Amino acid sequence: MKFIMGKHAYILFALVVSIVISCRSQEENVELSFEKTDAPLKVMESFTMADSVYVTLLKPYRIKVKSNYSNTIETNWIGMNSGGGSGSHNPSKYLIYTDKHKLAPPPRGVKFSSYETKIFDIYIGYRMFIKSKEKNSLLENAVYLEENRERKVYDLSKSEIAPRFFEHKITDDIRGYLSFSFYNYENELGLRETIAVE
Repeated sequence: MKFIMGKHAYILFALVVSIVISCRSQEENVELSFEKTDAPLKVMESFTMADSVYVTLLKPYRIKVKSNYSNTIETNWIGMNSGGGSGSHNPSKYLIYTDKHKLAPPPRGVKFSSYETKIFDIYIGYRMFIKSKEKNSLLENAVYLEENRERKVYDLSKSEIAPRFFEHKITDDIRGYLSFSFYNYENELGLRETIAVE
């Protein structure tokens, strides 16, 4: 009789543990959400080939990151990939920049305390080619902003045709996922969360 009771108690204990673990795994995560902002649409001119120009369209987004962990976690990488892959060999891979006075790499080493939410204003860059003869008309009313590693950056907000033109160049094959990589200090594990970009 004692063996039967012990067996039932063990089953009950295992059930309770599995429920607790399940609830814990559901609660402890990182929630990502993003929205477009009214920051200016930008374009970065990289290099010119025989009859085309390699550019990066920079679209502004606001990323909201909510940590549902009771302990401290830290960002150690922010980037893009395509179709769930690494994207490291994808020529249309995204570039990520923070939206400051000048374009800068995405933030790393940002610590989240218990159940903390942080906001990141960033630019997601879509790499593409345009024809050389189209460049002058597209950038006619663009405002020069800066030079980023020998690449000229322009504000497109005063142009009527450029934003529409570049938006049509964003095809499904260059859409991807924004990935955040975190480090969990409590269990010394790496975490990764992704969200699909429009």
